[in-house]
Amino acid sequence: MFRRFSSVLLLLAALVVAMPVAAQEDEPSVDIIEIKGPLDGLGIGYVMDEIEASAQDGAMAVIIQIDSPGAISTEIDDLIGLIRNPPLPVATWVGPAPARAYGGALQLLLAAPVRLAALGSEVGYLSPRVAGTRGGLEVHAGYTLEDIETFEGSFEVSAPLPGLIDATPPADRQAVAALDGSSFTVGGELITLSTLREVEVDGETITTTVPVRFRQPGVLTRTARTALAPEAAFFFLIAGLAVAVFEFYAVGPGVAAGVAGASLLMAGYGLVNLPLRWWGLLLVLAGVWLFTVDYQRGRFRVLSVVGALALLGGGFTFTDGAPQIVPNAWGVVFAVIGFWLFYQFAMPTVARARF
Repeated sequence: MFRRFSSVLLLLAALVVAMPVAAQEDEPSVDIIEIKGPLDGLGIGYVMDEIEASAQDGAMAVIIQIDSPGAISTEIDDLIGLIRNPPLPVATWVGPAPARAYGGALQLLLAAPVRLAALGSEVGYLSPRVAGTRGGLEVHAGYTLEDIETFEGSFEVSAPLPGLIDATPPADRQAVAALDGSSFTVGGELITLSTLREVEVDGETITTTVPVRFRQPGVLTRTARTALAPEAAFFFLIAGLAVAVFEFYAVGPGVAAGVAGASLLMAGYGLVNLPLRWWGLLLVLAGVWLFTVDYQRGRFRVLSVVGALALLGGGFTFTDGAPQIVPNAWGVVFAVIGFWLFYQFAMPTVARARF
């Protein structure tokens, strides 16, 4: 009985492994490479590597799925150059709504020969290409200086825009379908895609897309890039400092020190990559210091109020990437409220229990 059961399991495993390979060999896929958040060097490098990997895996085409407030690394130039001279057909898509593409992310969208955006997504703030810098505006083939004037702010995509956005598919499968009949020049050769297929199901002929593969960053990459949102970097910074102060006063076994170290490491990744205002960062540090002084005195009065105001001011101003990279207001407010509650209730309670 056990031998029969083992044989069946091995046969099923072989079929599961063999079927995708056969399907892959019979019909090339369209790969969707997802990139979210500010475009830092790590995220840009991931997209470039995945484009090359898709070409090596025999993919028919690649769609770069964008949801980004802008670029924060000059390596965006390398990615735009790769999209203009790719190893296989590459299209760009902002979606699904309410995705956005500002600054360098918008220039990335416009660099592709086929540009897609879901209805309800937002595009705009074309310049600068790298948030926190000046310039980097480039006139791409496909739109004019008059078109650029419409990108002084941002606007919601409500229809295709000739020369700017070719189609408005709401979801990934529709984006793949929108590529059907599109032409790309790859290595001097003109390639016309056929991404739709007719198949028979229960005697009826239906139209479907070619196989789709989704490529996403690994866990470590996604975790590190979490701190690229300004409100997230702010949260990790004040959380790490708060837990470090807690460890100092509570004289714990070291667990809190590990949490503080991990939080400050995440904050450090965000601070290194985001465009910063040094005085905004000083406001954050001053706010933590004022709270600590009040805690040392055993009360939470005027200095704590001033400290909270300093934290709020620092949280809203320590990044210098507006109008593309700006902190989420509610994220900053809730982080400061949580910091206040931690100092006022958690630290005194644990310290009393410890001693």
